[in-house]
Amino acid sequence: MTDTSDPLRAEYFLGYQRGLEVLFLGVWGDMIEKNLLLIDHSGGSSGDPYIDSYARGYRDGFEGMKPECPSLSSESSRSLHIASIV
Repeated sequence: MTDTSDPLRAEYFLGYQRGLEVLFLGVWGDMIEKNLLLIDHSGGSSGDPYIDSYARGYRDGFEGMKPECPSLSSESSRSLHIASIV
């Protein structure tokens, strides 16, 4: 998909790819519960930035959305962006 050295970004793209697979293959059986759990964590509710990033990617892929812009989703990029504003 995309080559990245940012671990949170990589988790996002792993989740995004899996979300697309589930979108096109469908959700059934015990996957329904896992699907809902991941989408629930997409708002940052797990407390783990890697799980939240994966879940956000999963949600975006599952909903057929375009992937997030790297400059807006990466924690390090956010810090640099905020520092450039201040």
